[in-house]
This record gives sequence, structure tokens and C-alpha cells, in this order.
Amino acid sequence: MKVCQQNNKLIVTSDRELDEKEIVSFFALDDDMEKCNASIALNLFLRSAISRYSGIRILRQAPVEAIISYICAQNKNIPAIERMISELSCKYGLRRELDGIVFYTLPTMEDLTRLSLRKLCEAGLGYRAKYLVCSAKKLVQCDTFTEKIENMNYFQAWQSIAFGNMKLAGVGPKVADCILLYGFNMMEAFPIDVWISRSFTTALAELVDRDEMDFLRVECDKKMKIDKSTYLRMGNLARRIFKNYSGYAQLYTYMYSKDYFRYF
Repeated sequence: MKVCQQNNKLIVTSDRELDEKEIVSFFALDDDMEKCNASIALNLFLRSAISRYSGIRILRQAPVEAIISYICAQNKNIPAIERMISELSCKYGLRRELDGIVFYTLPTMEDLTRLSLRKLCEAGLGYRAKYLVCSAKKLVQCDTFTEKIENMNYFQAWQSIAFGNMKLAGVGPKVADCILLYGFNMMEAFPIDVWISRSFTTALAELVDRDEMDFLRVECDKKMKIDKSTYLRMGNLARRIFKNYSGYAQLYTYMYSKDYFRYF
């Protein structure tokens, strides 16, 4: 798929036939952003974030694509993730060409189960190779895996893939939230990474009880990975405030925090 914007029009070219509904769904163009933004704009930080990044959308990726992408994304910055996904696709995906541009699909889960750890490490996955193969085998063995997740509520799904009997190898609290937000459109998900930890008490200023905020400020200032209990506590606070717009609140906060806290 090749996408560009001309004024207020989105121009989409694909190597397969697409209907308008598919495009609207993938780019979340049917999300009511006016209502969403009004529900999130609860303090100066969030209003500023919305003003700067108005127009963002949470893409609705295919579940398997999201699982592969976010297992690979652990402890990597965005440029490194892009290189890793590109290398994985070039080596083991299918070659495609569109308007003279060559690109490659992600390998399927079946393909991944047939690859050795050595071959995956050649794509730069490192320790993530083992996680990816184990998760691929789980999805291949249970061909209704994604359907089962889709039929769960958010918390059931989060608990299942991060800690439960449907656990995906290498998937902890944050990666589970990313998979559910982008691969399953569970908008209650609120992934917490270093940028969210750094900005959390500022982003939720005036919205949370002072004692609670003081506790979280101390936890987030420890300069170490927060534990499951604190992760849940922060996520539940966000969900209490933002409800079904938590995913968008997280994305606005993440984007704006990278500017706001860059020099702190």
C-alpha cells in the first residue's frame, strides 16, 4: 500500500483491490476525534498535546502484524525497530512491487516457526528471536488464538497474553498493551514506557488526588523499570479518567512528552 495526502484527500494505491471501508477502518478515519479530544483535553498539558498533534490516529493493524512488530520492538528505539522489521521482511517475507517501488511483507507465523534462531538473529532480532519463534508456534498451534483475544474484554486479554494461559513469550505489561491497542483496537489500553513514566504526573496534573500523585512521582523518579503493581496502578488511573479514550490519551501524551521533556 502506498499512501499520500493531497490537501484534504488521502490517496491510497495498493497491489490488491481495496474498498473504502477497509481504508477508513485501517486509518481509524471513523473515530470521532472531536468527541475524543474534548474528553481528553482536561488540563493545559493535554490541551497543548492535542493542539500540537491534532490529526493523529491509532492505526488498526492486523493482530498478527501487531504481535510480530511489538515483540521485535522491545528495548529498541523507533529507527532501530524500523531497521529490524525491514530486515526481517526483506529476508523472510514476500517480495512485492507497486509503482516501481519494491517492498516486502512480514513473514507469516508459519514461516517463523520454520526459521532457526540463527537465521532470525541475522535479521538483528537478538534475544527477541526466541520470543518470536515461541509466540509463532503458539499461534500456529491454536488457530483461533486471535479470535479468542478479540472476544475477551480488555483486562482479560491483557492478563491472558502477559501472564495467563495464553501468554506470549517475551510479552510483559507494556508490550501486551501495545498489542491490544494497535492489533485489537482495545482503546482502554494505556502502554507505559519511559516517556509516559517521565510525563505521567505532569500529564495528569490536577486530575489525580495529591497523595496518589506524590506516590507515583516517587515511583517514576526511581529511574528504573516500574513493577507490575505500579504499572497497573498508573494504567487504572488513566482508564478511570479517560475511559475508552485511554489509548488516544496515551498517544497524545507520548508524542508531546518527547518534545516537552527532551531537554530535562
